[in-house]
Amino acid sequence: MNIKSKSLKGLLMSMALLFILNSFNLSAQVKMSEDKWVLPTYKVSPADKNPMFFKGESYQGASKYIYPYGMNDVISNEKTDQTWKALILENEYIKLCVTPEIGGKLYYGTDKTNGYNFLYKNNVVRPSNIGMLGAWVSGGIEWCVIHHHRASTFLPMDYDLAENADGSKTIWIGETEPRHRMRWTIGITAYPGKSYYSAEVKIHNPTPLTHTMLFWANVATHTNKDYQVVFPPSVQFATFHAKNSFTRWPYSTQVYNGQDFTKGVDLSWWINSPRANSYFAYDLKEDFMGGYDHGKETGTVHIGDHNIVKGSKLWEWGSGPAGQATEAVLTEKDGPYVEIMVGAYSDNQPDYSWIKPYEVKTWKQYWYPIKDIKGFKNANLNGAVNLELKDGNSVFLGYYSTQKVNKAKIVLKNREKVIYEKTMEISPAITFTGTIKVEGEFKLTDLSTEMVNTETNEVLVAYQPVEQKAAGNLPEEVKRPDLPEKMATVEELYLTGSRILQFYNPTLKAMDYFTEALKRDPSDIRTNTAVGNIHLKNGEYAIARSYFSRAIKRLTKDYTRPENCEALYLQGLTLKALGLYDEATDTLYRATWDYSWHAAAYLELARISCLKGDFDKALEQINESLSTNTRNNSAITLKASIMRRLGDKEGAMQILTGIAKNDPLDLRAANEMYLIAVEAGKKKESEALLSGVNRKMRDFDQNYLELAVGYLNDGMTGEAEDVLKRFKGKNQEISYYLGFINDGRGNKSEAGKYFKEGSAQPVDYGFPFRLESEKVFQTAAKFDPADAKPHYYLGNLLYDKQPGRAIKSWEKAVELDPTLAIAWRNLGFGYYQHANDPVKAVSAYEKAVSYKNDDPVYYAELDPLYEMINAPVEKRAKLFERKNDVVKQRDDSFVRQIIVLNLSGQYEKAVEYLAGSTFHFREGSSRVRDITVDAKLLYGKKLLAEKKNDQALQQFLSAVESQAASRREDRRSPQINYYIGMAYETMEKKKEAKSYFTMATDQQVEASDFVSYYKGLSYQKLGNKEKAAASFNAMIAEGNKRISKGSEIDFFAKFGEQETENMQLSNAYLLKGLGYKGLGDTKSAEENLRKALELSVSNLNAKTQIK
Repeated sequence: MNIKSKSLKGLLMSMALLFILNSFNLSAQVKMSEDKWVLPTYKVSPADKNPMFFKGESYQGASKYIYPYGMNDVISNEKTDQTWKALILENEYIKLCVTPEIGGKLYYGTDKTNGYNFLYKNNVVRPSNIGMLGAWVSGGIEWCVIHHHRASTFLPMDYDLAENADGSKTIWIGETEPRHRMRWTIGITAYPGKSYYSAEVKIHNPTPLTHTMLFWANVATHTNKDYQVVFPPSVQFATFHAKNSFTRWPYSTQVYNGQDFTKGVDLSWWINSPRANSYFAYDLKEDFMGGYDHGKETGTVHIGDHNIVKGSKLWEWGSGPAGQATEAVLTEKDGPYVEIMVGAYSDNQPDYSWIKPYEVKTWKQYWYPIKDIKGFKNANLNGAVNLELKDGNSVFLGYYSTQKVNKAKIVLKNREKVIYEKTMEISPAITFTGTIKVEGEFKLTDLSTEMVNTETNEVLVAYQPVEQKAAGNLPEEVKRPDLPEKMATVEELYLTGSRILQFYNPTLKAMDYFTEALKRDPSDIRTNTAVGNIHLKNGEYAIARSYFSRAIKRLTKDYTRPENCEALYLQGLTLKALGLYDEATDTLYRATWDYSWHAAAYLELARISCLKGDFDKALEQINESLSTNTRNNSAITLKASIMRRLGDKEGAMQILTGIAKNDPLDLRAANEMYLIAVEAGKKKESEALLSGVNRKMRDFDQNYLELAVGYLNDGMTGEAEDVLKRFKGKNQEISYYLGFINDGRGNKSEAGKYFKEGSAQPVDYGFPFRLESEKVFQTAAKFDPADAKPHYYLGNLLYDKQPGRAIKSWEKAVELDPTLAIAWRNLGFGYYQHANDPVKAVSAYEKAVSYKNDDPVYYAELDPLYEMINAPVEKRAKLFERKNDVVKQRDDSFVRQIIVLNLSGQYEKAVEYLAGSTFHFREGSSRVRDITVDAKLLYGKKLLAEKKNDQALQQFLSAVESQAASRREDRRSPQINYYIGMAYETMEKKKEAKSYFTMATDQQVEASDFVSYYKGLSYQKLGNKEKAAASFNAMIAEGNKRISKGSEIDFFAKFGEQETENMQLSNAYLLKGLGYKGLGDTKSAEENLRKALELSVSNLNAKTQIK
């Protein structure tokens, strides 16, 4: 081929021009720009340098896997002005702002016709610890991709700007997320003359493995007493997270998620949910939802194909004091908000859908503002309509249009008779509203209305009320699955294990169900395939191979050609990973006979051919792959690389041009265009293309690594090295990879230089996660057997996949470098979380602290282990001596210090430390509130005993204030009110004392809560011995029930770690002890309280109740 052909030159010039001009505004109708926006900002400290591995925690009902991200949960209390990138889209009707450095959030959306922010605009960046990693900010639209909330919700995103042939303009945002290495992109587009904008979402699984994912657009809107969420009229039920609670919608008469609506409440109104709650629309059948502010006569509409965009949800912090206190720490002056979320391939949280190897899921959603029409009963892309019955024989009719229509005919019919008609100009700026009298008797369902564009005769939007059939019984709630041994069939065991994996359930183990299934039928195909897949994902290739072999043996019995070739495909991947390319090729070809695995298997075959240097064969195979999956960018870009290698640069450019238009954030495609220009000798074009590549890569080390590793997987070592050498910053793994590449070429001296460079760097943020990196670190370790760092990094890479091997790697690291504190810390983590050896874990953590005593994480993680092994409180207190300046850097370590101060009787010091500190709200946690209340009540009791009544009263009263600051439900209120009453009684202020004792009895308290004891004591103070005794007896009964039942896990837990068995039992004996104490049975009380303390010396309530 003639490299200097005009067609190739033209393609190169056009693509270079695209990179240069992509931020210019060529159209007057839609403006697009990249601006700087100064916002008051509460700074978030750099992410923690310690790797945070999985420890069984729940987050939003799914497993809280943090690694390979770093925790970014340390938030400053000081506000400073910070300049953020602001990507602006606007036309004559709407203005949108995207902040690529804040998770790609669509930060606000403004209706320019009336100035209303139809997407909540937060005029301060005020993070709270609501995200999986910590920092999260309210407002706008948060794109919850793969998991909810997305881990990178407060991290910078890839982005690009694009102009389209129809005059519309698009802001593209996206990333390759590291946990699963899946890619997502979202194109936010504004159109000329339209008040709606679209979000085109693409979720691409560019891996050879099946994963699961969810997607929710978390849309925030301003709310107040006049705000109403709008689900379509056919929605008759709402459900909670995990579908474990249902209620009728919108009018509830049920107890729902612990809230009593039995008196009848219209839940669509924000004001009617005083406490935080979620309402998912059940069985959505229409394409719209939204919300409307009846006071401001404005609202927000969402449009999406309900067959794909199946989820609609209302979340609110609650209109009551607790909810409003929470929202007050998320903004300053912008007020409360609701989240009117919409989900695709998901209708609940957690609710995950499968995404196959190299599959791309794509769809579009739309939003627009509305106004003046008092709500809406139907909506589409053309507009929204409302029809409501008024007093007497009249109705209200309103229409909103998303574009200007010169002659729009508004029609209202009573049955078939036209009773109102008007032709007018309508637009996003000009709405139609009217009150229309209807003659004679009629039902609302007799009426129908439509808006017609008379110039095209198109019905733009229409509505006819439908009489809904009475809803039947509430849908069946999800129940916790039976224990494996109680399940009747192998199929149930397989399906249960599969669901646990699908939903990332943190409280159950899929392997427990799969093991039972294989115990009953060792050759079960589906179960062997599922178990093999687990080991394959974890990099345990030899083990995976044995399970796939067992499945294939039954699958192909009697020389049968199987209908489902998944096991063959996965076995092919396994053999490839083991370097057995000929066997892998044979097995993968067998998998191609199944259409379901045809595309993925042929892509892997093409990669094997590339690794062997047979690019002609690879081209045949990649074409076969693309014949059954044309959307797979991984295959398309590999084809371009192959064609470039074969000399067909013009053909490669034509392929890449299509990707550049459809997915401008594809880094491989951008890099291939640059390489073609270089190889074609086009200096000017290559420089422009490289500039575009660099801009898209945004100096993000993981973008460089992901691109380079992709090339290495395709046998293209030179391309990988070129990419890695372009990175301008410092990254240990990049240095190791460059050493690995040179070692593979036999260039030992260059390899040694890079390996030393990698190990010379600090271990900070050394969080490798790609299984391909295992051989890189192994090569580095062999190169210098005395170097501890490669073993440390290898342990980090393996821990969440192969914890046993990870521990051995860390043990080798500390053997080579005993001062490597972070490796000791990791060993402590692994000895407890994996090996279940808290004593050994304590020893490792103590080593870590001895070498590095200024890391607050070590204290936050060591003290709970001391608690677990029932270490003396004195030893724990010694750990924190003179370390307040260290531990107060993090909320979790500071909390542990206050716990120990309370346990050791140092209440005054605890109160003193708390007085000078501000904790940051953490969703799902009440620990801060509890330690604060404990400190103030115990210090107050001490003061009361010392006859310092006024000071004691102030401490008790300040506990009430601390509860408001904690922004959670007022669970401790009866206890606080009881002590305030006691203080007043001591001061002989009987009226005030009685008032607080009464308040203590007014609040509903579960018998399982120790606070019930103080409710009983308050009943005694009020002279109601019968109710007091009932409270105490209920506590004893609950304690006995828990003791006989033993420890249990919460299948539906949304947040946090599960309580240890000892602590659960200790709290059960506490309930009994307090119950007996309330009844005056001091002997039984003493016995049970001492038993509680034996089980856990950290049971503060037991400790302080024993004389």
